[in-house]
Amino acid sequence: MRYSSTLLFAITLSAALSLAKGGLAAPRNPTKDDFRQWTDTIEKARTSVGVQGMSVAVVYKGETIYTQAFGKRNDKDPFTVETLTCIASLTKAFTAAAIGELVAEGKADWETPINEYFPHFKSKNPYLTAEINFVDLLSHRTGYPSLDVHWFHRNASRTELIKDLRYVEPVAPLRSRWIYNNVMYGVAGEASARLEGKAWEDVVRDRILIPAGMNSSGLSIKTMLTRPNHALPYGSKSFEAAQRMDNYQVVPDTHYMVDAPAGDIYSNVLDLAKWAKLMLRQGKLDGKQVLHKDTVESVTKRWFADENVVSGLGWFIQDYKGHHMVHHSGGWSGYYSYIAMFPNDDLAVVVLSNKENSEMVVRAPLFFAESIFDLPKTDGLLSTALVAADKIAHERSSIEALDQFFPPQVKNKPPTHKLRDFAGEWTHPYGTPVSVIVNSKGRLAIKMADYEGVLEHHHYDSFRHRLILTAGRLPLFLSFITGDDGSVDQLRITLNDKPLVYTRVVRS
Repeated sequence: MRYSSTLLFAITLSAALSLAKGGLAAPRNPTKDDFRQWTDTIEKARTSVGVQGMSVAVVYKGETIYTQAFGKRNDKDPFTVETLTCIASLTKAFTAAAIGELVAEGKADWETPINEYFPHFKSKNPYLTAEINFVDLLSHRTGYPSLDVHWFHRNASRTELIKDLRYVEPVAPLRSRWIYNNVMYGVAGEASARLEGKAWEDVVRDRILIPAGMNSSGLSIKTMLTRPNHALPYGSKSFEAAQRMDNYQVVPDTHYMVDAPAGDIYSNVLDLAKWAKLMLRQGKLDGKQVLHKDTVESVTKRWFADENVVSGLGWFIQDYKGHHMVHHSGGWSGYYSYIAMFPNDDLAVVVLSNKENSEMVVRAPLFFAESIFDLPKTDGLLSTALVAADKIAHERSSIEALDQFFPPQVKNKPPTHKLRDFAGEWTHPYGTPVSVIVNSKGRLAIKMADYEGVLEHHHYDSFRHRLILTAGRLPLFLSFITGDDGSVDQLRITLNDKPLVYTRVVRS
């Protein structure tokens, strides 16, 4: 995961949109020569940008016409089409479809307030409590900031953390702004669990994975890591290192259980090809109606649109060179995945990889679309343009790139208090409990759950930190606030759009 899931999507979207020029052409049936050329092109592109391993499946006219794997799933074993990876945010489409099945059966309604199904979900604003519905949650239009980092490594249940959302202020009016939000998928998943009387994991398993015959797929990255033929995640210190295939193994982050409905499914391209088939065929797979037709239509419908994004429910919608495309990417802790479907053309492409920071994953489906639709070829799509794009992607994901998200620094403005005055335990009803200490080297440091890092002074009583988690990197900005009595009694922590104001824990 890069700076945030939002940025991951923005990079994916900008890559696709910047390439979406050209016009309609007549589709054709690929030949064995095409398959050989596809394999050669993908392998050459993969090695040029240092993708450790990947797999591809192409579904066309109801058949899986091409599957291929490339590279390694770890340091020695080959990546195969059966290799399992974390599919991260591709999970969102499964959560949305499972809810769609409840709607199709009359057990729920897309636009009924969530609070009626799940009373634990409440906003500080009674109007929002009475208004926010499944569509708002699943199309990222609630107006709530992305605060899922506060759910990482928390020893609390999904329900307990959802209850605490009543302490969080929205940053935009309801349905006015698109803000990518994993937490709201956690809310939607838990609401579906309450409606079904079983855990969200069982809802998705019973509603989709089992009926679709996705027998290799499952829930929980922890579980995946116990399965044979799973991929380990990789990163690289620089783009140049990636080009040398000098990748390092990322420690898999398994702390995804709380907002699991946003990204905790694992799968392989063979199973995801089945998923793509039933989506393309209005819920049918091998003649069997796995999903209601209304479910497929609802989740791929345009529910929110602005100048930057068109959002369905668990899917994004756009055109590529005149062809209607429904797609989503997923990135987590060194894994990167992508599904692109062209419903009007009965085509879908699935790409899974175990290497972060490569646009190879989102460009490959466009390559297949251009080949099958016989479209004008995009210059350098999987060669020079890919190399340039990946170089930028690595720069954007570097630790130093986080500095752009901090406020402008006022030079030569020291703290107004001694460092020990900032030390203590800090709490917020929603945020992760924080401990600030002066370490053995006389530096101010922060502890959040099982994370500890040194703070850098920014200006006045504000400090910054590049928060480095196995799940990604985030800019952390802290401002200590002096009370009327001259003591430091509040701490404002900014992670994303909205700061949280912590209070000092006073021990009796």
